[in-house]
Amino acid sequence: MSENALRRGLFLLLLFLGLALSALTRPLTPKVALLLSPLTAPLPQLGHRLGQNLRAGLSALTNRQDLYAENQALKEELALLRSENVRLRLEVERLARALEVKAKAPGVVAVAPVIGEDLSGLYRRLLLGMGSRQGLRPGMPVAAPQGLVGLIVEVEEDRALVRTLLDPESRVGVRPEGTPGRGVARGAPPDRLLAEFPPTVPLKPGDLLLSGATLGLFPDGIPVGRVERVERVQGGLKQQAWVRPLVELSLLEEVIVLRPL
Repeated sequence: MSENALRRGLFLLLLFLGLALSALTRPLTPKVALLLSPLTAPLPQLGHRLGQNLRAGLSALTNRQDLYAENQALKEELALLRSENVRLRLEVERLARALEVKAKAPGVVAVAPVIGEDLSGLYRRLLLGMGSRQGLRPGMPVAAPQGLVGLIVEVEEDRALVRTLLDPESRVGVRPEGTPGRGVARGAPPDRLLAEFPPTVPLKPGDLLLSGATLGLFPDGIPVGRVERVERVQGGLKQQAWVRPLVELSLLEEVIVLRPL
């Protein structure tokens, strides 16, 4: 009996303490709520703003990546346009030169592109991208705006081979500009001509040599080259002139094919 009485006493004591604590804390509950309310009220608003800022930041990052990709695409397109502009400008210049040559030389058969060159050092020959189908024939002289180039020696349907003035098998009649006298020049590879004249022909370094009719292969009066050095040979019975051609073969993109004599 004593144990049951002790349990009832403890239960009543705890019940009394609970009721007393509830009575003491009830006046503080509104104060605590009022104290915490200003601190917790901004939390939902802050969460909303944080979400908006995160969405705005992600959107700005995505837009920046799109702008970067668009900028790169525009740069590549601009580079292509610049390259195409350069190509078109060079093509216009080439056509303008061709028209100028045709206007000055009524004997022009064609303006042919140069598609190859023999760089062996022994023979100096050019390959043209036109042939018999375009009216080219062996024996036709070939020139450039700067001067004489050579002679067509072989022709296929769409290609032709030019023996240039620098070829050791080449021969061209030449004469000094503005003075009497005629001679013959032959190719002296890799980049010179060797011309022979009678000793009575007045000749000096710097003189311009033009094509003459001595061999009857080329029209008269086409510039050939400039004299660099003059030498007396065979006891003074003739003189030789080392000549630099006016045409730089490695820079030729097209040539003018003339009617044969």
